[in-house]
Amino acid sequence: MMRPSMVRATKIPDFAAVADPFGTAELRAAVVATWQRSVARLREDANAEESLAFVGYAGRVVVELAANAADAAIAAGVPGRIRFSVVDGELRVANTGAPLTSEGVAALASLRASAKRDALGTVGHFGVGFTAVLAVSEAPSVHSVGGGVQFSAARTAQCLSELGSAELDAEIDRRGGHVPILRLPWPAENVALPAGFTTEVRLPLLPDVDVAGLLAGVGDHLLLTLRGLDIIELPDRVLTKLEHNADEISILDGDVETRWRLSTRTGRLSPELLGRQLVEQRGHDRWWVTWATPVGKRLGDDVLYAPTPTDEPLALPARLMGSFPVDDTRRHLAAGDLADFLLAEAAEGYLQLMRSAEPEDRLDLLPAGGFGISQIDTGLRLAIASKARSTPLLVTVSGDAIRPEAAVMMPGAATQLLELVADAVPHLLPAPRSLSDTEAMRTLGVRTLTVAEMSSALGSLGREPQFWGTLYELLDFASPDDLADLPVPTADGRTVLGAKSVLLPPPSGLPAGGALDAFADLAAAVPSLRVVHPDAIVSQGARHLLRRLGAQSADATQILAQPPVLAEIGQLRSELEDYDPEEDDDRYLTVAHSVLGVVLSGGRPEIGTLADLPLTSSDGQWWPISELLVPGSSFDELVDPDAGVPYVDASWIQTYGRETVVAAGALAEFRIVADAAAVGPDHNLPDEDLWWDEQEIHHGPIYFTAIADLDLVANEKWPQALRLLGQRRDLLDCLRGPHSYSRWWISHHAILDGRAPREWRLANAHDLAGLFDVFPLPLEPELATAVGVRASLQQLLMQEPQVLLDRFIDPERTVASALIPEITAGIVHALAGNPDIDPPEWMRTLSGKVIAAEEALVLDLPWLAQVLAPDEVVAGGSDPQEVARWLDLDLASVALDADALRPLARACVGESPATNAINSDAILRCWRELGGAVETDILTRVGVIEFLTVVVEGDSHALTWWVAGDEMWTDGSAAGWGKLLAHLLGKWELRSWATAVLGGDRVALSEFGFGSVTK
Repeated sequence: MMRPSMVRATKIPDFAAVADPFGTAELRAAVVATWQRSVARLREDANAEESLAFVGYAGRVVVELAANAADAAIAAGVPGRIRFSVVDGELRVANTGAPLTSEGVAALASLRASAKRDALGTVGHFGVGFTAVLAVSEAPSVHSVGGGVQFSAARTAQCLSELGSAELDAEIDRRGGHVPILRLPWPAENVALPAGFTTEVRLPLLPDVDVAGLLAGVGDHLLLTLRGLDIIELPDRVLTKLEHNADEISILDGDVETRWRLSTRTGRLSPELLGRQLVEQRGHDRWWVTWATPVGKRLGDDVLYAPTPTDEPLALPARLMGSFPVDDTRRHLAAGDLADFLLAEAAEGYLQLMRSAEPEDRLDLLPAGGFGISQIDTGLRLAIASKARSTPLLVTVSGDAIRPEAAVMMPGAATQLLELVADAVPHLLPAPRSLSDTEAMRTLGVRTLTVAEMSSALGSLGREPQFWGTLYELLDFASPDDLADLPVPTADGRTVLGAKSVLLPPPSGLPAGGALDAFADLAAAVPSLRVVHPDAIVSQGARHLLRRLGAQSADATQILAQPPVLAEIGQLRSELEDYDPEEDDDRYLTVAHSVLGVVLSGGRPEIGTLADLPLTSSDGQWWPISELLVPGSSFDELVDPDAGVPYVDASWIQTYGRETVVAAGALAEFRIVADAAAVGPDHNLPDEDLWWDEQEIHHGPIYFTAIADLDLVANEKWPQALRLLGQRRDLLDCLRGPHSYSRWWISHHAILDGRAPREWRLANAHDLAGLFDVFPLPLEPELATAVGVRASLQQLLMQEPQVLLDRFIDPERTVASALIPEITAGIVHALAGNPDIDPPEWMRTLSGKVIAAEEALVLDLPWLAQVLAPDEVVAGGSDPQEVARWLDLDLASVALDADALRPLARACVGESPATNAINSDAILRCWRELGGAVETDILTRVGVIEFLTVVVEGDSHALTWWVAGDEMWTDGSAAGWGKLLAHLLGKWELRSWATAVLGGDRVALSEFGFGSVTK
């Protein structure tokens, strides 16, 4: 594009024939005279015009013409309308409003002398904006209903040339022919204006002007920022402003509508501030700032409008427009007090804009924190954020406006959750919609409320259980540590803090009992029992949360075992002796009914758990339920009438049923007492202290189970009682083991055919024959043994060796001789293993006779049996010395001095073979088969005496074999040789076999089942 300084060969109109209504001739004459007087003034005007047209107002031709149109509409008080069209190479811009005036023409032809300095609400007040047209045209003209005016570079150059001023010509030549265009106006010919318009600017376009590009920049910002402009008509579209109210307008761009929300602040400048402005600006004492934000759209990077666009970039979510002071180029704000004042008001206006938006949209308008894209942008951001913290911009869940610095939020929380807790947290905001909203709220000073803080605040709420159930389901995401003091409604109408101490009833609930179900009744009766109200846990989510917080699931059975319930029952039991009907009756009845109600609803307490529960007896007295008898029950048939056991009041059975009363612990059958950590006789059982004294329990608490009420059984009813015991596995389990209290008590105190069970033996316990009589009742052996009937010698030795010893040495009892050695050995073993048992003063001998211990001898050398009577010999077994030691008896060998005894006669085999009844070969074969060496001198070492005798204490005794020191004798018989050989080879147990071999006793050998038969 060529500059207008290059004067073209253009046909110059004949202005003399055109009317001059605006007095342009006088204006030209004055300017030309000035130039003639001062070439420098020509130069100054040319430079200023060029600077404005191609620097200050470059590219602003459309904006400035639109601003003039808006001012004309405001001046005339009519809707502003502007039309852009291209006709015959001209850009024509028609507008409505006040027509061109002489003052207006003078302003166009002057620099910085606007005709609108006293107009209110107008945009232009510098008088230089029209210079923007010079960028596209060298011959602009303005036509109005009262006439027109034209400017021309060619005519101005011709006018100056005709002056004949060498100085002016030289200056123009020096400038390359460039002359000021807008300083010399000429009258324009009258033209037909477009219908409905009062003024039209015509701009013959310079070559290469992209008029389509110029008009493409026309947008809704012109209708927003130029308040007097309502319609913009372009060759290809129309933009229309529709005002809905003072705070909202719509702009139609063709068929596309954009709705804008506005916030405007206006006022008058203070005298102090106004006095610091330029003189011609002091007439504009009214100020205004407007923010506009598109509804439902995001505003991109923009600029500040003053009110025409400047080059001050802004990146806020809204467009800022106002009467901001600008520099000569209208591209930048003029720094100073006025700009600072208006920017501060703009920050306040932005807060108004945010408050006018819907609460959920306000954060969208909050400028991002940090530095902006310009100094003004950054300043506005900081000011808006600072003011926003103390402005009630936000709306709580309850609908109250609140300052961000006083508000709290819970990011990520469900809306329903926030609505539920809003009353407890009055400054609570709806949850941020996004991470950016969260950050925006933090920027404003909104504090994040922790779940723990929310939980603590909920303690002030009084709500129905259903409310809490809904809340629990919504809080299932939270950590248990954050909900430690979460309120929990209980079945009795209370609310407790924290779930660790509460119980969860079954999901299916319980049958209703009156106004409340059985759980509620029990919770009301036991104040320290905390059962969650069923309506608070109707969902799995609510139940799951409470379980995570420590609540314990409890069905009807489990609730009966809760420590508070048992403690309350125990307290009532302990107060029975001081029972006052007037003060305590209601309390006792309440607890009794509530406990039985839970049992009725399905509770099955462990046996003995509710033993102390007080119920009334048939005579109206309060008793522990475990001491009340159920009439007509199986146990009722066993109880001794003299025991004085009261019957349970029939009203309890009528109300709750026999099964419920029995399950709660009333006496209807044998019951069990259980204690997982028993340490002593504190179970109210008969003779329990004696049993504990007998136990060898030295390693802390034990698991103790026992059958109660055994002492109530009548003596004559014990056969039936034992049969009942045998029918229940749990009762049998209580009777098993060496440390069974029940076994101990029954074995000592039950009367069966006149004796206690421990006084009898099983029929097949043959090793106890003579010591005990056979049990007379037809009981299963397992049951009989379980109640103390003796089952075997070994059992008795292990459990009660003293009893065995006492019976063994009882002279009134008859013990088979064959059993005596085994029993004797067992007693010795028991004495060796139990130092608390003293050696007996009496002893049973091999003959079965009981004699004084001091008279008894322990047979330690087998051949001495030939000279001792059976009624003075105690079986020595395999270790006679141990028998003598533990029974404190003398050994037979010592008492008789066996080594000193010698047979009365002697003869060797070789000397008297007739006395040897056994063939020598047979003796040697037997020796070898017993394991003796092949080469042996056994035949020469043993003396054979046909009539072998020995004298002991004056009495002569016939012998079959004998040993004295290194000497050995036999009478030559099979028995003599057989015992001697078995003794010598340490095979004493085979003595009968050897005798049978040597004697050729085939029958005896067949019974042994091994070995050879000697012919």
